[in-house]
Amino acid sequence: MQRLVPQLSAAAVWDGPPLAEPGADSPGEAAIAELASKVAARGTPLDTAEQAIVTYAESLGAERDARLTALFAAVFATVDRDRAELISGIKRYARGQRRLAARIRETTAELGGGTATAARRRELQERRAWDTRIFEERQTSLQALCDQPVLLEQRLFRLAQTIRANMDS
Repeated sequence: MQRLVPQLSAAAVWDGPPLAEPGADSPGEAAIAELASKVAARGTPLDTAEQAIVTYAESLGAERDARLTALFAAVFATVDRDRAELISGIKRYARGQRRLAARIRETTAELGGGTATAARRRELQERRAWDTRIFEERQTSLQALCDQPVLLEQRLFRLAQTIRANMDS
């Protein structure tokens, strides 16, 4: 079981300069947005993401800290959005499980009533067996699904550490 934290706080993972909202007006913002998208993506291996941050940091001049702070803000916004989408999906998944559990209970209650014909009892038993199988298979997947937001948080923390380690101040 994990406690639901609906939204992340940048302060939980960032001890650097204050963050500004990512925007398209400042120079280099397009490059920052592209890099943030790449390093925040779950499909990008963490080592590759960290190396991309180091390479970017090495290319920066006088505005190094400001650009790296903007990079973290963009990474944070991307991860927070992805995490919110994951949590929304988990909630839909859980609602489906609750509906399926209710259907299993209803089928079981009808079977216990004793008024169904033999053909109807067979049909209800088959439905309950099928629904139970689906429910149990989905239940085993639920833990892995619920781990995804935590893995995103861990990734964000590592990326924040890498960005911060490459700052001058």
